[in-house]
Amino acid sequence: MEHKIKLIQGDKISDITRICGDLNLTTSVDTLGASFNFKIARNINDSNYAITETITNGDIIKFENGDKNIFTGIIIDEEINRFSKSIKCLDFYFYLNNNKVIKQFNELNASSCIENLLKSVGADIGTIEPIATSIDKIYKNRTVAEIIDDILKIVNEETGKKYLIEIEETTFSLVAYKKINVQVENNIFGMPVANKSMVNMKNIILVVSNDQEDESIYAEAKDESGIKKYGMLQEIIEVDPDKDDISKVRNIANTKLKELNKVTQKVSLPVFGNDELKAGRILEIEIKEFDIKDEFLIKSCTHSFKKGKHICDLELEVS
Repeated sequence: MEHKIKLIQGDKISDITRICGDLNLTTSVDTLGASFNFKIARNINDSNYAITETITNGDIIKFENGDKNIFTGIIIDEEINRFSKSIKCLDFYFYLNNNKVIKQFNELNASSCIENLLKSVGADIGTIEPIATSIDKIYKNRTVAEIIDDILKIVNEETGKKYLIEIEETTFSLVAYKKINVQVENNIFGMPVANKSMVNMKNIILVVSNDQEDESIYAEAKDESGIKKYGMLQEIIEVDPDKDDISKVRNIANTKLKELNKVTQKVSLPVFGNDELKAGRILEIEIKEFDIKDEFLIKSCTHSFKKGKHICDLELEVS
């Protein structure tokens, strides 16, 4: 199969692969959404490159491998040079990041809240996994993406489970982090880099009210042995003042302690490209040089396509 770039301008679809180069596709759990950058040759004196002059912001770009869609997004930036254009595209998460709304949810389950938010920006909706966590909150002057991120944070704090929004072409789905069976051990080249750090460690979690007049501590979770070894490292989690479910509040404290009370282990790993690799997926790998065999969350993933070679740089963290 061969990767192709297609330009969509209204009803017109053009294959522009032959005059494109320096392709770069990046996904990250921190930035939300995918970006796709490439260069397209230009020559105003050659009709073979006439299509370059028609490309503009708002056009749609599809990146495909055979009959499989890898990326669909909108051109949001073009840098014009004498003999080329540098094109930057973002997937349709762009609209979630750039639309602010006012929303009030009254004891509505998280799945319905997120579906409501997606509909508010006219998004096509695919699979919405059921999440029972109740949301009772008012959001003002925040983007759809920020609200969804906050809802999923609440879900994680209360249940310990992680979910994300995935996009297939123009369709949004709410899914759980999932493990993918992709072999990378035999595809590693260069030198992996491993990092272990306690900089983000917390061994005491206090759950308090977000009401500035209320100084009550609703719940506390701590690791005495960790405090003795690493010293006191405390985090405070704010919740709505009407949180009267003691077991739920304790669960928030225990879940956050489990998440933060650790030395984080990260790996930077260059591998030969595989279209299945993207941020938010879980990957099981073994690196014998570092005595590592574990499940890792793909924090960020950059695919590069140059001179017929497909390379992937992974930033991983133990899940």
